[in-house]
Amino acid sequence: MRSYSVYPYTPNGPGTAVAYPPAWEETDDYAEFEPAYEDGWYDEAGYVLEEEWVAPQPPGMPAVILVGLVVVLALIGAAVHLSGQARGEQIAYTPPPASGGPVSKLYVENPTAVVAPYDEYTITQGPHGQSYGHLAIDLAAGRGEPVKSPINGFVTNLYVDQYGNTTLVLENDVYTVIMLHGDYAVAVGDQVRAGQVVGAEGNNGYTMDFFGNLCYGRVHCGNHTHLNIYDKRLQANVNPLDLLP
Repeated sequence: MRSYSVYPYTPNGPGTAVAYPPAWEETDDYAEFEPAYEDGWYDEAGYVLEEEWVAPQPPGMPAVILVGLVVVLALIGAAVHLSGQARGEQIAYTPPPASGGPVSKLYVENPTAVVAPYDEYTITQGPHGQSYGHLAIDLAAGRGEPVKSPINGFVTNLYVDQYGNTTLVLENDVYTVIMLHGDYAVAVGDQVRAGQVVGAEGNNGYTMDFFGNLCYGRVHCGNHTHLNIYDKRLQANVNPLDLLP
């Protein structure tokens, strides 16, 4: 049986890397759990629920009670998992780039327009990431599904952080959008429009399956888009759920 304990989540701190991780070969490990999600069960206070084993019950307990407890715990775990609270990430904090970034002109028509990065998707985790400077949500449509630009703007950064998270930064005069984990097919300086395909959903970087195992090397594991939106007018991150149609 399993139970859950709560402990504060502490990221490993800032830093970036310059090389993309090697290409992974597909394996069948944990394929039966697709779509799988990352470990780390966040509550509203920003804590992570970590799985731990519970000692077996005394031999005198009737077998029917043991079976009943196992079923109840499984149903509770599945409900929390499907509610989108079963994710955990290691993300290097990256402050929003200064207005303009490497692009001298960020003006675009309708800079306040925001669309979802997918036509159809599931929200797998609500707002999270305050500990590393984000207020992001996680969305999933399926590995390889097109990822679209949420705004009209420019690509002002594209890099891989210290955890291997592919990081795409889009910007205009109103918003800075950060998206993680995808296989992105744009370059710094490109102008993009809201709804334009900028890459494909992936699991690049620090992602985990339902059981807390890292997804490195397993393609059917932890695929999603981490979406953070920074409003320059407020000089603060905003809840993407308040902006998506």
